[in-house]
Amino acid sequence: MAKAARKPRKRKRGGVGQEIFDQVEKLVAELKIPRLQAFKRLSEKTGRRVGTVAANYYRLARVRGVPLRKRRGKGGRKARGVAAMRPASTSIKRALDALQEIGAMLRKQEAEIARMAKQYDSINAIRRLIGKG
Repeated sequence: MAKAARKPRKRKRGGVGQEIFDQVEKLVAELKIPRLQAFKRLSEKTGRRVGTVAANYYRLARVRGVPLRKRRGKGGRKARGVAAMRPASTSIKRALDALQEIGAMLRKQEAEIARMAKQYDSINAIRRLIGKG
């Protein structure tokens, strides 16, 4: 069986992103509104999600070198640099401290058991001497 021939594309690849970028730029310039407001308006007009519009815009903006604020990363507003790692590192430190404390307690118990075993041996030796063992 032969493969069915592909239909030619009506738009070239990346056309939607280009349209979104141009429309956002136009709204921002003409209406003097922030980009987020432009994303919302374009979202309502096209039926796309606000996040989709924003993602398309920023993807092309980065490629074109449009001046943008520095990206935050995946943690959102709360997670930034070293501050984002503090809760995890604090939890790890607490866990390590707890493990060290448990280790110290086990060593202490081991020493106590060894001391008691010596006492037991001494008591048994005394019993044998007395003749009760």
